[in-house]
Amino acid sequence: MQKLKIFITDLIVFAVLFISVAALFMLIRTNMIWGNVSIEQILINMVEANNLAAKQIMHEYILYTLLPAIVICFLLQCVIKHYRWLLLISLLCLAYCSFKLDLVSYIRNQHVYSELYEQEYVNPEDISFHFPENKQNLIIIHMESMEKNYADANLSGENLLPGLTELSKYGLSFDDFYQLQHQDYTLAGMIASYCAVPYKSIKNTNYTMFNNFMPALVCLPQVLQQNGYNTYFMKGATLDFSRTGIFFSSHGMKDLVGQDELATRFGLDPEINRGSQWGFKDSILYSLAKNRLTEIAKNNQPFLFSMLTVDNHGPNLFVDNQCLTTQNPQKDVIRCADKMVVDFVKWIMSQSFYQNTTVVIVGDHIKTGLNNLYPNEKNRQIVNLILNPKNKNLTAYDHRWTTLDLSPSILQAIGVDFADGKFGLGRSLFESSPTLLDKLGPELDNELHKASKVYEQFNTIVKTFTPLYNAYPQWGTSLDTPEMLQTYASFSDEEFNLLWLDTLSFTLPQTTADTITLNMQFKILFMANLARNIEVFANNQKIASWSFKYDVKQPITKTLTFNRNLLTDDNKLLLEFKADTPGASFVSVGLGIKSFRLDNN
Repeated sequence: MQKLKIFITDLIVFAVLFISVAALFMLIRTNMIWGNVSIEQILINMVEANNLAAKQIMHEYILYTLLPAIVICFLLQCVIKHYRWLLLISLLCLAYCSFKLDLVSYIRNQHVYSELYEQEYVNPEDISFHFPENKQNLIIIHMESMEKNYADANLSGENLLPGLTELSKYGLSFDDFYQLQHQDYTLAGMIASYCAVPYKSIKNTNYTMFNNFMPALVCLPQVLQQNGYNTYFMKGATLDFSRTGIFFSSHGMKDLVGQDELATRFGLDPEINRGSQWGFKDSILYSLAKNRLTEIAKNNQPFLFSMLTVDNHGPNLFVDNQCLTTQNPQKDVIRCADKMVVDFVKWIMSQSFYQNTTVVIVGDHIKTGLNNLYPNEKNRQIVNLILNPKNKNLTAYDHRWTTLDLSPSILQAIGVDFADGKFGLGRSLFESSPTLLDKLGPELDNELHKASKVYEQFNTIVKTFTPLYNAYPQWGTSLDTPEMLQTYASFSDEEFNLLWLDTLSFTLPQTTADTITLNMQFKILFMANLARNIEVFANNQKIASWSFKYDVKQPITKTLTFNRNLLTDDNKLLLEFKADTPGASFVSVGLGIKSFRLDNN
């Protein structure tokens, strides 16, 4: 018995030691690859980074952190016989991780609310946008991790961006950029540049996460689409990574092309055309972009065409064959990115549609972590250049700015007039009035770290519970596809070949039967909460209470019987499924309907 107790104690101590040492190793490796990553970015990417490249990185983490942690913990437990010293080592590891991730501030900021949005956020829904009569096309090229500093020979040893340096003589560019913490990776940088808000992990309140991405937030592509623009987005990596596709499709981009679409819609072989582990190489992307722009321009409608490069995405850069030299691969990939984007822009300039097209070239963020070419440089700037603005007399004022300020600046560059150049938390750099960074300085970053009631509302869908009351098929007819069920659902979200919903409404066939039977098969998605209680209402009268635990066998089959007297005089039926845990779960809708049948008995 004594040996068993010792074994169990050893096992528990080893588990605690392993968790702490593994956390330390993972943090160290993360800092080596990505720099000082915030706990918020780690949490977001744990949930959303789900493509092949992300899985490969996770495999490398297992190889380089978890396996060494197991070996070291085993050796420590063999050498150190006193539990208190092993536990002290564990505590020190966890304390260091907490300090590096600033965990205390993160936890505190989840409960400290800022008034910044109430005071400074300008909702695009409330803005009157005045577009010119002849609308300007817009092409936005997001260059992965591309810094303006690469053109500084004093920092890089040579000008690595000769093409962009020459091109900048014909456009507008801004200095004094400052990168906020919630803008320091691709998706966060693009959300900031299109929506003028940072990207933060927040509570998912009263919405489904599958087909919606901050659904109450209004972004630049939506504004353009609502004013007659066709909208397109293209990248070489998969649209699934970080839910990029869901973000853009939720915010005004109607034609989306990623790695899968490049293979299926355009017949490109992923293996032959692959660049880095992230997806198709940029040379292929630029080549296809020319073809697509040629077709898009034939429509004679204003358009937004946005694209994102990937060759310069760490940790494994891709140097295209056309750019290989004997020098530093990091320099090669930067030179190559410069050459390809300038060749592409020169092609655009040679096209007839360029005369009414504004081109924006911008880095999505500065390179993560320290830049090996100039590790001591603090004043790091993203590439940014606006070519052929609608208003040739625009003045670029000297501002301290962030990615938040790009949307209003781009809108003014294509000739859109709106009050004071304010959009979200962004302020146009073509206005003399201060940006938020001018106004608040470093305090802006501190305020954006805090929680916000306004920001939380971006993640909320305002549900319409207006019953549809479409005519139900004949009694005994099964509805067993999302398309069939959609006709009767006031609010729903299709995913996993199910229709996730919390209301159904019908106009039923005439009947003289006393009772109606409800036969249904459904699933419940357990996310934050393992248990779920659901109440079923028929025309506002409760007809059932269901209680489920996490181990319920799914799909679930239920049969309910209720009196015909519950129907209205015109035979209408509203069914509501009310879950008791809407705010605490990622998914607040009650059920994922698989099949449904109503019978009269």
